[in-house]
Amino acid sequence: MREGAGICHQLCHPLAKEFQREKLSLTHEPKEDFFRSQWQRQQKSLLWLIYRWLFAAVFTAGVVGSLIQTFGGGRWFIYLTDWGFFLCMFTGIFGAVLVTIYHFSEGSVDVPLWALKFYWASYWTTLSLATLITFIYWIFISPIDPQSPWALYNLWAHGFNSILMILDHMLVAFPVRILHYVFPLIVGVVYAVFTLIYYYAGGVDIYGNPYIYEILDWSKPGAATLTVFGTFVLTFIFGCIHFGLYKLKRFIYNKRSNTHQFTLNV
Repeated sequence: MREGAGICHQLCHPLAKEFQREKLSLTHEPKEDFFRSQWQRQQKSLLWLIYRWLFAAVFTAGVVGSLIQTFGGGRWFIYLTDWGFFLCMFTGIFGAVLVTIYHFSEGSVDVPLWALKFYWASYWTTLSLATLITFIYWIFISPIDPQSPWALYNLWAHGFNSILMILDHMLVAFPVRILHYVFPLIVGVVYAVFTLIYYYAGGVDIYGNPYIYEILDWSKPGAATLTVFGTFVLTFIFGCIHFGLYKLKRFIYNKRSNTHQFTLNV
């Protein structure tokens, strides 16, 4: 019985600590974690710098291409998919700039603390929205989407975005905090309010329908409200999943480091 209680404590205690007030903070030390990969051995890595710019370039090319192809008289900006896609580009460029400053700096890195906090909140929001958008699209929207789900842009914005963000999440060195769920939640509230205002202002989608997404049709306020709150719950669930991936990454890293240290000692 005592052994079982010990196992439960080991599993639950670290998770319980994630819901303490200080975990909502955007302060983290060492701040070098925001500029480095979890897996690089040297203090600075040219390979990591190149990767960060390639990551930013891929999403920039995707966003610019989709703007040219599906601008739709400005309606590109009404879709949560495109908000998330734009955030992928923004966060990618932001991260590349930070790594560049770090890579070419001598001594301490002169990056304002607010910039690191904003980057951390942006990254968490982008990661959460990317996976949420992918899940909602393929489960609820693609069966009724008049466009082919297998069109290049749909695959880009509803699939590859999540794959790339999750892979990147497993590479970066800064941590995940479950309570940072509040940041994508704020974006979700802003978007929900925007869709409501857009509906009452007479806005239409690219096909002339009086809604942006059929599952968020405010002519059916009960169903639309249920969609909003269901999305909030899903955001939290995905936040917990990403936290689990972070813990898995740290577990693998620690195991690898211990094995490497043991080999050196032998």
